[in-house]
Amino acid sequence: MFEANQTLLPKPGPGKRADERLKALCVGFEPHDMGELHRLLDTLSVDAAESVYANLRQVHAGTYIGMGKLEEMVVRMEEMKEHEHVEIDTVIFDVDLSPNQLRNIEKILGKPVLDRAAVILEIFFQHARTREAKVQVELARVQYLLPRLAHYWTHFERQRGGIGNKGMGEKQIEVDRRLLKRRVGVLQSRLKEIQKERKVQRESRDDILKVAFVGYTNAGKSTLLNRMTHSKVLEEDKLFSTLDSCVRALDPDCHPPVVAIDTVGFISRIPTHLVASFRSTLEELEEADLLLHVVDGSSTEAKIQLETTLEILTELGLEDKPRMVVVNKIDQVTHPGSLNWLRVAAPGAIRISALDSQQVEDLRVKVLDYFRNQMSVIELLIPYAESKVEAQIHQYGSVEVKRHMEKGTFFKVRMEKEWASRLELSRFELKASTKS
Repeated sequence: MFEANQTLLPKPGPGKRADERLKALCVGFEPHDMGELHRLLDTLSVDAAESVYANLRQVHAGTYIGMGKLEEMVVRMEEMKEHEHVEIDTVIFDVDLSPNQLRNIEKILGKPVLDRAAVILEIFFQHARTREAKVQVELARVQYLLPRLAHYWTHFERQRGGIGNKGMGEKQIEVDRRLLKRRVGVLQSRLKEIQKERKVQRESRDDILKVAFVGYTNAGKSTLLNRMTHSKVLEEDKLFSTLDSCVRALDPDCHPPVVAIDTVGFISRIPTHLVASFRSTLEELEEADLLLHVVDGSSTEAKIQLETTLEILTELGLEDKPRMVVVNKIDQVTHPGSLNWLRVAAPGAIRISALDSQQVEDLRVKVLDYFRNQMSVIELLIPYAESKVEAQIHQYGSVEVKRHMEKGTFFKVRMEKEWASRLELSRFELKASTKS
């Protein structure tokens, strides 16, 4: 039986240690995409031993690329084995392949073949830690595997030495397909329960201001959140090291409190199943009052990464959400002129290094000032008999002036209009709200 939770990566070839890094031949179509694929593979501890570029004039229905290029790859792998003593364990395509294409290419190359979606799913699978992340990733993997089950049967049978016979295999595939479909139902039910729990958690933070960290994976979001909130969220120099959204207090002493939310990193051409499965996590962005869009300024693909994040935000219907662009890692930029694209792509972007404590503190103040400037300044006279209202003012607003008068307590308070309306403070207002 095929196990849904087993790794999609092949085992090391004959004569290799079980812990030895796999050697991959990578097939790409754009140089900048190939660099990202190499980083994805490094996150999986797979070495990109060779890269092949295909000039794609048209997509071939059966093999995606033409037979001539596939035959070149077969020859190249034989040369590497004979002359360079490098045995290729797997071939990775930097595109999403259909089940039929995967199967046909694997037959021609004689090597296990993975596409881009499988690589990203495998990274998510290895990095999932919490119950929610594990359910989300497994659901995405099962939905990916269902139409590709026949391919992965041959994919793993090759590793086992071709045991079994075709008739038994076909019967077992049908059994596995039914089991996986049943598993989808179970996982979807679990995810619905988790979504209900998340909704309750979000509602409990309804009276809190929220800034959500978004951006391309490995832009330094977790590092920045740690420095701004003095917390210890996992931070690694790897793609998708953080899959779970986490909430930390940015300033618990202001009223209302402000919290920072770290979210899963984005990447170009992310598998559709993953976006759907992580919908409950991405809903944190919808609830946020401000998005802190973090960009890796040291990356040669910074502009592309910024645009990719904007495209995903647009797909999620968040293009109009208030947003601050923060260009991180400027301490690693060797040529300052390379950031000139910012003037057009992200006017007003803030340049910092998450390792510079003063720059981080300045950013924290800017975020808090943003919220402060969004609030209305209201002058109130609260009768002494309305002590409950006075407590609510302290809870949901920032009191700038408090003075006891003959008929009650005078307050000059900063508060969001929504909360002022909920508390019906217009009853006690001395003059119209202003913005300062």
